[in-house]
Amino acid sequence: MLKVCEIAMRRQLPTPEVEARARDARTRSSSHTVPMRDQPIKAIHVLSSGTCEQHPEHRFGTRAPQLWWVLTSRRWVEVPLHYFAFEHHDGLVLFDTGLDPAIASDPRYISSAIGRFLLRRIFRLHIGPEDGLDRRMQSVGLSAGEVRLAVISHLHFDHVGGIAHIPQADLLVSQREWDALSQPHPERQWILREHVEIPGVQWRQVTFAPTDEPLLVPFGRCLDVMGDGSMILLPTPGHTPGSLSMLVRSGAWPPLFFVGDLAYEARSIFAGRVPGTGDPETLQGSYAKVRGLKEALPDLVILPSHDPKTVGRVLAATRGGGQA
Repeated sequence: MLKVCEIAMRRQLPTPEVEARARDARTRSSSHTVPMRDQPIKAIHVLSSGTCEQHPEHRFGTRAPQLWWVLTSRRWVEVPLHYFAFEHHDGLVLFDTGLDPAIASDPRYISSAIGRFLLRRIFRLHIGPEDGLDRRMQSVGLSAGEVRLAVISHLHFDHVGGIAHIPQADLLVSQREWDALSQPHPERQWILREHVEIPGVQWRQVTFAPTDEPLLVPFGRCLDVMGDGSMILLPTPGHTPGSLSMLVRSGAWPPLFFVGDLAYEARSIFAGRVPGTGDPETLQGSYAKVRGLKEALPDLVILPSHDPKTVGRVLAATRGGGQA
């Protein structure tokens, strides 16, 4: 299933000249020219684990030390907790799995006493039983039991919270991200081992293949998930060392770039404004690569998981060719 990226990309991703012709064609036509029945992805669904509140220093960055604003900030910003489902013709695919509602009801969900103390000062969670992955998927006519694979952007608890509902699926994570589990105290980075290494789930650590595709050369390596060029994983470290993003290309829609927590808002990437967590220098390097991809693909839609505008952008991008 996982083929060498550059082979698929030479077949699937157009050159800049072809991209320009494609954009001109979309401008001349008020409807998509490629029938949806011929597309690898029939529909995209934005799913939700409810909402949370975080400090503005967390979301927009600050010069203050992290522990200072965690303990002293009294301001909060409400943000969504999104993840995504893709109806691919080879099976149902998820990008992340959201937050487990048990975190709000089980006082021992986080085993570390320090972690439990800090969680209440970093997030205010608004999540209930109806926000579980299985019920959210049912609400859009999908079944958790039909998920073929889930791409995990990174291992933070709000992105792996639904994996217990999809034991039949392959869970794809970058090898570099998985390596964090072997470091001392991964829980200090909000990677909760007991909610990642669940008996029965099927983790697959993946590595990226070299690419000479001009659009992707700045990223160095990539991975063609489905073998047809429709879902391309790219390393975008910074939020965590092994964070990845997924470029989705359908032909009927503009290209969509699901970036996880690389940024909390798309505009931050273009402003070069890093949040209050992660490695600033590495984030800026990944931001520059994303800006370069946007320059090469002007109609690229960038979709962070916690951006309030993500739902509207997915709907606008897929309207007329799919549903969200």
